[in-house]
Amino acid sequence: MSAPLIRVALTEEIEPERWAQISALCEAAFHESAAELWDHLGHGIHVVAEDAGRPASHAMIIDRQVHVGRDGAVILDAGYVENVATMPDSQGRGYGSAVMVAVAEIVRDEYAIGALATGSNAFYERLGWETWTGPTSVRMPDGERARSAGQDGHVMVLRTAGTPPDLDSTQPIAIDWRPRESW
Repeated sequence: MSAPLIRVALTEEIEPERWAQISALCEAAFHESAAELWDHLGHGIHVVAEDAGRPASHAMIIDRQVHVGRDGAVILDAGYVENVATMPDSQGRGYGSAVMVAVAEIVRDEYAIGALATGSNAFYERLGWETWTGPTSVRMPDGERARSAGQDGHVMVLRTAGTPPDLDSTQPIAIDWRPRESW
């Protein structure tokens, strides 16, 4: 297979017909309505791999912050990766990997760190992401932390030139609360 065509666009640049195709891709991959997938995310950067002119794989980068350490003193601007999806009939053909290579380039150029939550650690590890081994939490609107133990071992980061060289992935990590799912 030749390298897939990768397209990058901001949410507001995506035409309605294209948005419908991306939403259909995500619905097919996640088996849930597109409205539920997009409502809590807001705007971001969409990276799409095409197969014969149609979206085969997708990932979205949104702006978030991660707080590292017991007191959350290290605050990093994160390129947080969401809705990584590949059409079921296109899986295993390199589209997801191609999208994540492009995502990594953007994250490395524009953010202090990349972050995502997944149940597919091996897929991301082979692309340079590392599993965060410290405890995870969510920073609530009042500033308090709520443990998110169900995410322990599922949060992954991608270090960039802006990542502190001594960042310790065994330390606690937290992300700001948002509706639906925080991580």
